[in-house]
Amino acid sequence: MSTRAAGRTSAETPRAGAGAGEIPFFAAQREFAAHGRQLLERASAVLADGQTLQGQQVRGFEHELAQRLGRAHAVAVGSGTDALFFALRALRIGAGHQVLVPALSFIASASCVLRAGAQPVFIDTDDRHLLQLHSAHSHITQKTRAVIAVDLFGQTPHVEQLNAFAREHALLVIEDAAQALGAPRAGAIGHVSCVSFDPTKPLAAPGSGGALLTDDAQLAQRVRRLRWHGRDDAGQFADLGYNSQLPELSAAMLRHKLQLEPRWRAARQSVAARYDAALEAVPGVQAPVRDELAAHSFSKYVLRTPQREQLRALLGHAGVPTRVHYPRPLHLEPVFANAHGSADRDALSRDDARDGACPNAELAAREVLSLPIHAFLSDHEVQRVVDALTGAAVTLARG
Repeated sequence: MSTRAAGRTSAETPRAGAGAGEIPFFAAQREFAAHGRQLLERASAVLADGQTLQGQQVRGFEHELAQRLGRAHAVAVGSGTDALFFALRALRIGAGHQVLVPALSFIASASCVLRAGAQPVFIDTDDRHLLQLHSAHSHITQKTRAVIAVDLFGQTPHVEQLNAFAREHALLVIEDAAQALGAPRAGAIGHVSCVSFDPTKPLAAPGSGGALLTDDAQLAQRVRRLRWHGRDDAGQFADLGYNSQLPELSAAMLRHKLQLEPRWRAARQSVAARYDAALEAVPGVQAPVRDELAAHSFSKYVLRTPQREQLRALLGHAGVPTRVHYPRPLHLEPVFANAHGSADRDALSRDDARDGACPNAELAAREVLSLPIHAFLSDHEVQRVVDALTGAAVTLARG
């Protein structure tokens, strides 16, 4: 499978008509070229052992991941989406409950709430594309039980402010750290953290995968039951569970990649610094906003400009691929509009499912544009992106 096919989702809009010599947006092929021998050796060892599910590789990876992210427990599951859903189930969040969710994110950050039977309440985002806490205050009701804090594009929230908000309103905090693995404190925020090993994420499995992290032993045990048909330690099927297992092959490869992750993250941060410097000379285009109170792993480099489509076309002609993360805010997705339309939804939720309800997120969805950023870009390719940005600036300035 090509890197482009491996990383594409319905919420990531690719540029059509990519030409020869285009810089790779995703790193899968180059990652395998650089580390394929070690990865295949690990895969061969798993196949020779014969234990392909719930074996020593999964247990070893869970232990190493928990240690790396500063949590007491990690539970590997079939996807980051399942990790979010299991977090809600394990925290007893369901029918009659509301969960605060940022309006700009991937669909799984909110669809997990519907899967659990609860109601997502969409909150506008700030200039870092993270949940805007001062807007969230006005959406609190007696039904509000939790907040899903999304580390969008690799940037973590202000943890102390988030914790103070949660304490004030007696809310559970679920961190969606799918895009931020490697950033300081990412994976260790709130009651539960969820990470993804999708091919587009900082730590990619050969397929799908995810994990839930927590310091609560009982909660971790509930999730272990949920991931394998509700089976308890006595071998009884005590709960209604699911089949959501991380394969041993994936765990073995992820253990190797976990050792390489700090180097890969440093490479992305170096690329981001070069993009930042280039954008200082590009009027009307804003580099990612961040501050000293948070951390950024740069799983994605997302700029903003009102001239997005023009800039995208110019970059494409220069062989620089781009993506849009995300072209539509969550509160305007049909699946949530249909859910809000049911008879038992209150006026607050109906107001959330309309244009203008989350103006910052809606504007961002019209302006965001992602540049290629991964550890396998050459210096020459990064310079090509920088030159393309500079050239596009001249063209846009001419009108």
